[in-house]
Amino acid sequence: MARLLRPKEAVIVAVLAPLGLFAFQLSLIPVFGFFGMLIPATAIVLGSLGFHKSYLIPTAYVVFGLAWYALFSGGTVFWLLPYLIVVVLALANQFRRFARGGKWDILLHSLEVTMCELVTMNIGSISILHLAGGLWLLITPVMYFERGVAVIGSAAVLLALIRVKNLLRMEYI
Repeated sequence: MARLLRPKEAVIVAVLAPLGLFAFQLSLIPVFGFFGMLIPATAIVLGSLGFHKSYLIPTAYVVFGLAWYALFSGGTVFWLLPYLIVVVLALANQFRRFARGGKWDILLHSLEVTMCELVTMNIGSISILHLAGGLWLLITPVMYFERGVAVIGSAAVLLALIRVKNLLRMEYI
C-alpha cells in the first residue's frame, strides 16, 4: 500500500484503514487501544514518503526507534539488527542508487515499511505496556520470523505487481 499510494493519498488511507481496525477491534488495537491505530498509519505514510520522496525519511524514524529501544527498553541488543540493516541499506542507496523496481530497491522499501511499523509497536510496548527487559530476549526470535515473513511477503507482492504494472496501468510501482 505504501508504495502504491502517493503521500497525500497515503495520509487518507492511513486515517481510514486504522479506523476500520479500531471499529472491528482487529490487529493490535485491542492491545494498545487508540495508540494501536498509529502502527499501520505510520508505516503507510512513512513508506509512501520513502518511496516518493526519499528513503531517508523512514530511515530517520527507524533511527529514532533504535534510540528509543536502546534508551528505554532494557532489552537485548539482538533486537537492533534489523534497524541497523535498514540504516546500512538506506545509506548504501544514497551512495549508489538502487535501480527503481530492482531487488535491492524492493528489499529496502519492504524492510523500511515493516520496520516503521515495528518502531511504532515498540514505542507502545515500551511506553504503554512497559514490557520488561528480559522479555525482549524471549520475543526476539518471534520478531525476526514475523518481520521476515512481512518483508518477504511484501517484496513478493511488489515484484509481482511490477511484472504486471503495464497491464494494470500503474506506472510508478
